[in-house]
Amino acid sequence: MPVVQANNIEIYYEVQGEGEPLVLIPYLAADQACYAFQVADYARQFTCYTVDLRGAGLSGKPDGVYTTELFAADIAEFMQAVGITSAHVSGLSLGAAVGTWLAAKYPSLVK
Repeated sequence: MPVVQANNIEIYYEVQGEGEPLVLIPYLAADQACYAFQVADYARQFTCYTVDLRGAGLSGKPDGVYTTELFAADIAEFMQAVGITSAHVSGLSLGAAVGTWLAAKYPSLVK
């Protein structure tokens, strides 16, 4: 089970494909499996990292308030932990909001 410590929690993720990194961020209450039907196509061109956000799937579920800004910090630290210096980022709904925060707060991480 691939997990990394990032932002004081365990973040579960999966990797498929080869090429430039693509981080796929799920929507509210969904886990990384929400990309099951898309990732095979993306993996033809990208190294796809699908993640479970804090509080969902197999990632840590600490008590407290979860915000899109906090999720973005989690993704930034996740990227650092797995050695991604910058990546294409895509998200659905909440995932898109997290990606926006990520680009705003950590612009060097987002292509």
